[in-house]
Amino acid sequence: MTAADPAPAHAAPHTAVFIGTRGLEAFDPGLFEDPSSVRLVGIFSELDAPHLTDVRRGWFDEVHVVPTAERDPSPLVTAQIDVDAGTEIVAALLRGTSRERLTVHTYLEQNVLGAAEIRERLGLSGPHRADVIPFLDKLEMKRRVAAAGVRAPAFGAWDPARHRAGARAHFEHITGRVGLPFVLKPTDSAGSIGVVTVESYQDFAALPADGDLGRAYEYEEFIDGRVYSVNIISAAGRTVFGGVTEYLVNSADVAGGRVNADINLLDEDPRVARMVAFAGEALDALGRPDGASHLELFLTGDDELVFLEVGARFKGLSGLAAMQRHYGEALVNVAFGIESGVRSRPWEGEQVYCFDACMPLRAGVVGDRLEPKIDSSYEMRWTVHPGDRVEGTSDLVTVGGTFLVWNRDFDALYRDFRLLAEYQPFTYA
Repeated sequence: MTAADPAPAHAAPHTAVFIGTRGLEAFDPGLFEDPSSVRLVGIFSELDAPHLTDVRRGWFDEVHVVPTAERDPSPLVTAQIDVDAGTEIVAALLRGTSRERLTVHTYLEQNVLGAAEIRERLGLSGPHRADVIPFLDKLEMKRRVAAAGVRAPAFGAWDPARHRAGARAHFEHITGRVGLPFVLKPTDSAGSIGVVTVESYQDFAALPADGDLGRAYEYEEFIDGRVYSVNIISAAGRTVFGGVTEYLVNSADVAGGRVNADINLLDEDPRVARMVAFAGEALDALGRPDGASHLELFLTGDDELVFLEVGARFKGLSGLAAMQRHYGEALVNVAFGIESGVRSRPWEGEQVYCFDACMPLRAGVVGDRLEPKIDSSYEMRWTVHPGDRVEGTSDLVTVGGTFLVWNRDFDALYRDFRLLAEYQPFTYA
């Protein structure tokens, strides 16, 4: 499925504000049809700004570094900006340009709400707070897709007061609604952070007796199936690009040390059209905004599709770079064009089948770094070194690196993809 051309560019220069460095690794201003038609302004948190390379810094007419949203942020939210500081910068830009010629963009989950709040405060076009909440609050998300008839796991809100009143009764209440095993997950997180699978009452009894899990949680039905992602770009309520990736393992397996990889499927694969249509129904139920979305679903052994969750942004890590090479499309430029009206030429890189993977860690001291034994070409990006003491991976953020794998022969690439199920990237001293 191919991307549509973005809307025509404005005659006068357009000011486009990027919040966060995520997405810039796959963005190419050199493809703009008329570079003079746009000026780029970057707003980055003080912990995210070091990821801005000299080349990418050169793209921006202005670069602003602001405090993080939290004083001592966890790794997941180091790129989340202080919204008040961001609002001040954009308000100053509006003194030199009209609201019709300024747009705010972000491709990072943790800045989606902040960008929406800035738009709303200053009367700018694009998604506002109410538009993005269904993509950030997992309870509201499932309520809406289930109400629209999209198959989703049975779910409910975690109730600390009910838990304090009696763990056994609370356990019976939950399992009566969603069965056993079931999954506990934060309603506002990403990257599988904080997710717990409860397989027995013993697991449940080990939870804090006061029911305080540190943040708002939900419980949901455990779905036994393979996970896929559906990556969509939308314009005016319709899908203009849709692609599907198959996951090598489910997120829960990554904590056990298995490599997390997902391969872009061929468009002619019969699963693709079916899954893109399913994802479109879910997006319609949520009031799909223009631009990118990243939806995950299960395909069960009974050939049933079950909604998992969706974000109003591109997929993360190196997956976006893999998608662009696989499809031969400048996907960030396409989404940016839809959001801003700034037109880009088609992607000029080489199209080659490609997938990405991240490498989990076990607790201990890293010994050797082992490269995969596969026939396809690959590029490793290690983030730990021999001798480093590391914590075990419990989510999709704390990993030892990422890598891309590519091949002109899709069947050969897929064989290598399956081989990675047994690949262990590290030894430990």
